[in-house]
Amino acid sequence: LDFPIMAESAYLLLGDQSILATHGHKDGEAAPPPLAAGSILLCGHTHIPAWTDHGTFRYFNPGSVAIPKADSCHSYMTWEAGTFFWKDVLTGDVYHSEIG
Repeated sequence: LDFPIMAESAYLLLGDQSILATHGHKDGEAAPPPLAAGSILLCGHTHIPAWTDHGTFRYFNPGSVAIPKADSCHSYMTWEAGTFFWKDVLTGDVYHSEIG
């Protein structure tokens, strides 16, 4: 990237929900870092939308706005009042939701 990155990840608290947001090229679904029980691991590296419960943590991937893969739509994810929404960029339609 043409700008400095100070950290590869960020811990977020959304209400009572603990989230580790990271690109996913190092810490990702296949090689998660240590996480507190009930945490969410939020990554985008694969460009494939995902919402997978791994028992001790949940893995979320918003997909990709520009370069979606695996025949997924151009997508993004929002968090609204405790719920995560996966949305189609072109229509704004919600195609999946998960309570945080």
